[in-house]
Amino acid sequence: MLAVRASSAAFHRTLNRAPKGKGWVQCVNSPVGLMCRPAKVHEAIELFAKAYEEFPDIVVLNQIALAYEMLGDFESARTHYIKMRAQAVDEGNTAYTDAAERGLARLA
Repeated sequence: MLAVRASSAAFHRTLNRAPKGKGWVQCVNSPVGLMCRPAKVHEAIELFAKAYEEFPDIVVLNQIALAYEMLGDFESARTHYIKMRAQAVDEGNTAYTDAAERGLARLA
């Protein structure tokens, strides 16, 4: 739950107004208007990683990979997309296999 709260405080979609507060920047590799606060994104990643250690849910890997991608840390994003793809294949989860493949294609 803490990871979800941190993530919701880290990202903001804004098309016609700037988000309130300081530290907001345009996300990398994202549509115009998707803003983030990098410090909060890093906090969310750490909390998602702890959550994954306790319960290895593929959704968490997706959140971590997307967060790294939006920060512009493509190597870390690639690592998590690869791990996500492997877990999705093991689980027979075609939706997340496809999502991992799309994520890897964006980083190519």
